[in-house]
Formats: sequence, C-alpha cells, structure tokens
Amino acid sequence: MAGSSRFWLWRLPAAVAVVATLVFAAGFALALRGASGRPIGVAPPAPERAALPTPRAGGRLLLVLGDSLARGTGDETGRGFAREVFEDLKKRGPVEIANLAVNGAESDDVRELVESANVQSLAARADWILLSIGGNDLSHSVPRLDGSDAGVSPAEAITRAKEKYASNLRAILTKVREANPTAPIRVLGLYDPFESRESKNRVGESVILGWNSVIQETALGFPKVLVVPTFDLFEGREDRLALDHFHPNRAGYALITARVLQTF
Repeated sequence: MAGSSRFWLWRLPAAVAVVATLVFAAGFALALRGASGRPIGVAPPAPERAALPTPRAGGRLLLVLGDSLARGTGDETGRGFAREVFEDLKKRGPVEIANLAVNGAESDDVRELVESANVQSLAARADWILLSIGGNDLSHSVPRLDGSDAGVSPAEAITRAKEKYASNLRAILTKVREANPTAPIRVLGLYDPFESRESKNRVGESVILGWNSVIQETALGFPKVLVVPTFDLFEGREDRLALDHFHPNRAGYALITARVLQTF
C-alpha cells in the first residue's frame, strides 16, 4: 500500500484559493440553486436520525459515517459506494456493515454522533471506517435570504463554514481514534458538481480544492487515515452525476468504490 501522497491531487496554492473564493462569491449562489435539492433562502431540513445496529460478538465490521453520499443517494440501484465496498470485503471473509450515514448530515451532526456511547462502542470494534462529510457544510453555507444572515457575504459565510468544518473533522477523527487506534479510516474528498452546470466558470474549482486541502491536512495528523480523492472523477463528467446533478449516479459510485478499495 503506497502512502497517502499517491492521492495528492490538490493543485492550487492557498493564495490563489483565497482570491478565487472572493471572485466565486458572486456566482456561487446561482451555481448552488437547485443543486442540493433546495433553493437558496430555504433552510436545509434536519438530517434523519440513524438507527444504531445491535453489535454482535465476533466477525469483522465496516463502519460507515457521514452524509447522503455515504448512504448512496443518487445511485439507481440504491447501493452506493459503501455497500459496494462491503460486498467486496465479504469476498475476503465474514463481515458486517453498520451504515450510520444520514441524508443532509453536516459535520456538526457526525461530531455529535461519534461522541455517543453506542457509536464509540461500534467504532471500537470496527475493522474499517468510511467517512463522507463536508459537502453539506459547503452547500449550506451560503447566507440565507430570510434576513437571518444579513450583512454576511457569501465569501465570508464560506470561510466561516470551512473553519467550523475543519474543527469538526478534527474532533470526529480524534473521537474515532480514541475508540479505535488501529482501524483504517478512509475520508472521501469533495468533488465539484457545479462546474458541469457552468463549464465556462471555473472559480468553483478552487473553492472545492481549498476544502479538500483542509481534509488532507487534517487527515495527516492521524495514523492510518487516508483521503480518497473524488474531484478528478467528476471534473467535466456530468454523465457521472444523478438526475439531481448533485449526487453520483451508479457509474460515479462505481468509480468511488474502486478508489476506496485501492487503499485497502
């Protein structure tokens, strides 16, 4: 298994990302409209509560945490990458899956989840851990138009969201590592579903890559945590997105699955 450097795809320096973020502010709201399934100005629905499985003695366990990507939303077969990874692991021997991902989850939600005693117990006995979180933090960060975010520019809102996300991601990985010091953890990087909608407007790329840099830098502070990049899989490939133009379709999830399995 090669080191995490083989997946180092983040390409823009921080200074460029900052400048691009300011330019991006004016067009980001239009790019996001409808992409996450809600118009800007409408607060995101509260994420569903995950049902905790009953731990069983013996056997190996794949623990999945995160958002709708980890749930497989958009996949015509309803499987998603987590289920496909599980099916591959089953070929190597008996294994269970505990998928606690919920649609609409942000990093705050996952942080609260991993602090619970039940999830700490599951994490302690997990043999592999998959985490997908951050897409909703970013897409929900544009100031709402109901006046509650009056005076906050999109650029400032995105910056605040990224700082909060970095803190939450660090806390999530810390809690999981406290419960389980050795299980491999794979964190999905973010991709850009907005570029395919505005192929002439590339400023969204630098914002996504800036968030990916946060994920990569945070992961480097923990043992056996690798970032699985997805940005290149969807760059300019709208055919790999579902009908909502936001989540991957079956073809997109298959590519994510292959990337994850390369790290095991």
